[in-house]
Parts: sequence; C-alpha cells; structure tokens
Amino acid sequence: MSLAALTVARSCNVGLIPVIKAGTPALTAARLIGVEKGYFHGEGIAAASGRLVDKQGEIHITADWDGGLVASVDGMRFVVPVRSLYARPSPLYFGVGKRPRGATWLNVVSDKVMGLGGLVVPGTLRDSLYILDAIHRLDATEQPEVVVTDTGSYSDLVYGMLSGSPWVRCSP
Repeated sequence: MSLAALTVARSCNVGLIPVIKAGTPALTAARLIGVEKGYFHGEGIAAASGRLVDKQGEIHITADWDGGLVASVDGMRFVVPVRSLYARPSPLYFGVGKRPRGATWLNVVSDKVMGLGGLVVPGTLRDSLYILDAIHRLDATEQPEVVVTDTGSYSDLVYGMLSGSPWVRCSP
C-alpha cells in the first residue's frame, strides 16, 4: 500500500500530503518517507521495472504481440526549467529565453509493448552515442536480439566506429 501511494504521489506530482492517511499505518508520513528512501532510487526502480517486464511475459496475450526479441530506442526531449546536471541549451528543441535548457530521455521499448529501461542524456546530444549504454543497462532479464533506432542520430557512423569491438555486432 505504501509503494502504491508513493507511486501515485510521485507520478502525479502531487506530493505526499494527498496520500497520507492518519490511522492507516502504511500511509503515515513517517512510513511513506522511510519507504521512499528505501525503495525509490535508481536501483530499486530498475529492479521493480525488471520484475514487471518479466511478469508481463507470462501474460498469454503478450505472445500475440510478438516475441520480445526486438527493441526500439529513441529519445524524447523535455524542457528542464531549473538548474540540472543533465540540462543543456538548444534553441531548436527548447526555445529561447532566460533558461532554454532541456534533457533527453533515451527510452528502450520492446516489441511486446513494454519499457525495458531508459537513460537520461544531457541536452540534445546524439542518441547513438548513448544507445549502447542504454542497452547494457536494461532492467529486463531477457535481452533483445535486435535493436532498432532512427537514422537521424548518425547511428551508422557510431556503429561503424564500434563494429571492430568484440561485443558489438553491426549488420547492414
């Protein structure tokens, strides 16, 4: 119950006050703060995400969607209105003004329509420079065999440079 309350509080960006309920031990302020510190960090969220991906594979309808062997990687850009290590300027994507800065969320999604993991990338740097890092950090235990990405991020050049590495397979 505490994890569900925290998920609602943080994903809806409403804070803890709306989910605190006096008299319910799982929903006291102290309990929610303790659970948040213990579980709501990068490693804990990645572990939970991995379990969700694995459990989704046990649902029968997902077999109709596809085998989970193909993943798509693409970046989504967001304006970051406060100072951040990951925010960089880009008038093209984030506009002009006092703080035209943003970040890119590099997301990996399987052909079973499930997120496998992601990575925050500073500003609008080319996605291809981070795709291999994102693939090696997947939350899911089953790894995709094929990774598809757009061609707007100079992927051919980056993968061409890495094709000599023993841990990278590039195909035309």
